[in-house]
Amino acid sequence: MTVSDGTETYSRMRVLAANKFYFVKGGAERYLFELRRILEERGDEVIPFAMRHPDNDSSEYSDLFVSREDFADGVGALERLRAAARVVYSVEARRKIEALVDRVRPDVAHVHNIAHQLSPSILQGLHAKGVPVVQTLHDYKIVCPNYQMFVNGSVCERCRKWRYRSVLSRKCMRGSLSRSFTVFVEAYLHEVLRTYARTVSVFIAPSLSLRDRMVAHGVDPGRIVHLPYSIALDAYEPCHEPDGYCVYIGRLTTGKGLETLLRAAAAAPEVKLKIAGAGPLDEELKATAREIGLDNVEFVGHSTGDDLRGLFSRALFVVVPSECHENSPLTIYEALAYGKAVVGSSMGGIPELIAEGETGLVFEAGDHEALARCLVDLWADPHRAIEMGRRGRARAESRYAPDAHYRRIREIYEGVLT
Repeated sequence: MTVSDGTETYSRMRVLAANKFYFVKGGAERYLFELRRILEERGDEVIPFAMRHPDNDSSEYSDLFVSREDFADGVGALERLRAAARVVYSVEARRKIEALVDRVRPDVAHVHNIAHQLSPSILQGLHAKGVPVVQTLHDYKIVCPNYQMFVNGSVCERCRKWRYRSVLSRKCMRGSLSRSFTVFVEAYLHEVLRTYARTVSVFIAPSLSLRDRMVAHGVDPGRIVHLPYSIALDAYEPCHEPDGYCVYIGRLTTGKGLETLLRAAAAAPEVKLKIAGAGPLDEELKATAREIGLDNVEFVGHSTGDDLRGLFSRALFVVVPSECHENSPLTIYEALAYGKAVVGSSMGGIPELIAEGETGLVFEAGDHEALARCLVDLWADPHRAIEMGRRGRARAESRYAPDAHYRRIREIYEGVLT
């Protein structure tokens, strides 16, 4: 049976899609479901593998999903030991994914975020069954045990070339020695077993920044393909009649540059800023804003659905001030799809998504004065910001449209099959 994207004809493919969550929890899951839609609309079949969870999408294969694990605090020593063992190597996950392969006989497996809840054991199961594996890298997990290359408020790249000792000395995993020891053992075990080197045919890096850091940390550059995310542009209606505010949309957590954003807002009191999101820094940031007397900053909380769409579409521009190595933030893809200019920091893959001076402005991460200048520049010239947004939408249509993404994904799948 063949499928088509309108310009090319392909053999129908059965793709096993593995991710620890089968509901939209973050950017990885948003891409997971977008890719599923892209594949299924063009005639391919997608078979999910994940952890059981009440929020999961329905699936006829959920009987083979692994048992739920939330890694909660406050449990007994035996339960903590069992959870740690699962992080390092999940026998259950390997057994179940092998059973799923026997049931559905996939052509290829596309793996996303699998650490901890599923574990790299599933890669060995897929390899044992002869299923070629493609993995999209949504973070730095395979070279950085805590995912982020960000520890104690600053960027950290100490685990270069598979040297993980600093994970223990710096307590990189949530400041906990026991959690850090668990991911330390996990990292070293799968390096000794060469799990990723033996089982993953191709890694997909959504940003060149992530790709370069993977190579610097020891991943074979010949096995990493750069492919940005895709976005369903038809679902986003550009709006070029803003209400007179700029907006930050995302988690309120360390590494996102939110303290710098507040200092920039203090230096640019004429700029009205809305901060949309929730997270561990919520109360701290609100307290800081009160202490500084930021009358131009409004915290609107976590937004979804029509409220979120309204925040995007009525903004003059979107601010992404991260100070950690962001991969390829979907917030920027959405901003471009809505026809919004973006003010972004110089970290990670952020500058790759912004054409400086054409679709937005880039500032040096952590420099609140430089950020304030960017805010004021666009605020003082809304017509320029609107034109940047129009060019941003055109950029998204030319680079991130589903049809082009599908053709590139199929090239990668066909490559690992041959």
